Amino acid sequence: MVSSSGVVTEAAVPARRTRKLRKWLTANKILLALLLLAALKCLLWSVAMPPWRAPDERKHFGYLEYLSREHSIPVYGEAFFYPEDAESVSRTNFYGVLGYDSTSVDPQVREVNAAAIHPPFYYLSVLPAYMASSGETVETQLYAVRIFGAVFFLALIAVSYRFGIMLFPQAPYLQIGVPLLMIFHPQLGFISAGVINDAPLAFLFTYFLYQLVVFAQGDFSTRRAAFIGVLIGLGMLTKSSFLVAYPIGLMVIAVLFVRKKGQRIRLARAVGVALAVSVPIFSWFYIRNYIRLGVWQPNYTEERYHATGLWNLWFATNFRADLISSFVGNFSWLSVPLPDNVLYWFRRISELSVFGLVASIIIGSRKRSWQLIKPWLALLFTVVFVLFVFSAAYFELAFGGSQGRYLFPAIFPFWSLVLVGLVGWLPPSWRPRATALIVSVAAVFSVWALFYEFVGRVI
Repeated sequence: MVSSSGVVTEAAVPARRTRKLRKWLTANKILLALLLLAALKCLLWSVAMPPWRAPDERKHFGYLEYLSREHSIPVYGEAFFYPEDAESVSRTNFYGVLGYDSTSVDPQVREVNAAAIHPPFYYLSVLPAYMASSGETVETQLYAVRIFGAVFFLALIAVSYRFGIMLFPQAPYLQIGVPLLMIFHPQLGFISAGVINDAPLAFLFTYFLYQLVVFAQGDFSTRRAAFIGVLIGLGMLTKSSFLVAYPIGLMVIAVLFVRKKGQRIRLARAVGVALAVSVPIFSWFYIRNYIRLGVWQPNYTEERYHATGLWNLWFATNFRADLISSFVGNFSWLSVPLPDNVLYWFRRISELSVFGLVASIIIGSRKRSWQLIKPWLALLFTVVFVLFVFSAAYFELAFGGSQGRYLFPAIFPFWSLVLVGLVGWLPPSWRPRATALIVSVAAVFSVWALFYEFVGRVI
């Protein structure tokens, strides 16, 4: 309450806080609904997956164990699995579920943990969940880390929703539709529910793109540049593939240098700040690798296609089909069965969206009221996705074992371009219904994928 002298009494403080909370909840009810749906799906996937069934989950969990027990970051070739992990693999009939006769793993065999090649940001982030469940069984600790790690998937959806509001201010159906397509993406939900570092990578890169677009629209402040530097640094401390952020950022700066001649000093300063902030955050890890191992980033080779070059890999092997299949939902030991007709229609829809995107940009340039996405943003998002495709292809050629999840840092640009391409050439009055239809189809497919696995593995 307010006294006669105008001073706010102590009793008025809770009431004011309650009003602010109600106002915030009202303003963010759509975001909260998206986060609730994302949390539910991630939780169901976490429960549906038996232990160790996410990609390389045993390796990533072993990294956590090393951090907790040795109190240091592992070095590739010097970190081994602990006996408790091998006992859990046997106890949970891991290889039996895969169809092998032998389900036992000798806990006395010292097996090198290949996950030690990864930087430590993700593992340090989820370490509290591992330590909080200490004293419990290995499986309990695994599920605790899975559930705690879902926060990165929720953060990805939250940033995507805010990104959509900025990109599509006059199209609320796209603001909601793009995050929903990400939530209903089977492989993204499956990967994000396991103990693996792809979800934080996707979140950090999407947030980096968000900040970069804000910067490109005129906010050349030192603070903005420093924050972009922090995101790049943390991204590089998550996975080395975040290196793609540097050429993308420099490409945007180069365009701004040409178009904003009066701002070149501020732009140069922003570049210097971003580099000065980002490099110290991650460089110590890669320098340490070079000192200890003689290489910046160790990798192990896994031949699959025996391609002689990029052209041969893309057109003369099954790499392209496998990349698409594993991007949608057919990957790892708990893969979603994808009949050929599903992949066929996914490819045709993607191709249709390309033509629709071009048509919508041409129509939008002539009729501004029809424009859904600015041409420079469509170009930026296309470049981002193509760069990650090339990155996946390069990884396959150099080391092998590339998968569709390597495209997940570009998941927001991908679904934004696809959805704009599918509805952007339609009359504005048709677009909300078309978006609802597309999202409904994605929801049915996602529920089918989850139901198939959930029933088959849990009930």
